[in-house]
Amino acid sequence: MFVHRFALPVAVWGALVCVAAVAASGCGGAFGSDGPTATATSTPRPTATPTPEAPDLTIFRGFLFPLAGACLPESDALMPNAPREYRGGVHEGVDFYGYDNCTEIVADTTVLAPKDGIVVRSDLDYTDLTEEELAAANERIANGGANDFDIIDLFRGRQVWIDHGKGIITRYAHLSGIAEGITEGARVAAGQPVAYVGDSGTPESLSNPGQETHLHWELRVGETFLGAALPPAEVREIYGRVFEPLD
Repeated sequence: MFVHRFALPVAVWGALVCVAAVAASGCGGAFGSDGPTATATSTPRPTATPTPEAPDLTIFRGFLFPLAGACLPESDALMPNAPREYRGGVHEGVDFYGYDNCTEIVADTTVLAPKDGIVVRSDLDYTDLTEEELAAANERIANGGANDFDIIDLFRGRQVWIDHGKGIITRYAHLSGIAEGITEGARVAAGQPVAYVGDSGTPESLSNPGQETHLHWELRVGETFLGAALPPAEVREIYGRVFEPLD
């Protein structure tokens, strides 16, 4: 299948190809083997190098925004791979706030599935962050544990994860609630309500409820997130293509 480059910069194209390969089978395995190896007792015969099949980059297109009428934020600080100096890490998703995303976003705004998929996590039994949990987390952060998975997961609050196949999972965090029928193993369709915007897991949910109401949305590919290690302009270019409709 022929896949054009969508007129992307070379560096962005290369990143997408690698991520597409990871989603399929790993960057190395996506481009064929090295061919036969000569031995001391045989004369190697010329072999044709197989033409590698182009990774299917359409897996990164045709997503709906997870909020009706939304757009990408203008601030790079709300985009993937933005520095998070307070914990010596980076932001792994897109933050959708009401002031920078083309639509009204308030508590309990409906969150939508961006593509068909299967629910693989649904925090139906979530309990709100407590002062004791926050204090314990802050102590671990002070001792260098800011980027431990369970610490980051704690601060993401109530979550839903959807598996879209080919190694792609979307995550929805800080939710106020989960839509009816969104249980682990449930199939969802693009545009279907899956949850509601909130501020769960944020320290502000204790100190100033409502101040950090927003949706944190991640597009995961294998063990990483789309846009990892790329500069802001390239991240924005990639995510702009993610939300373009398929031809």
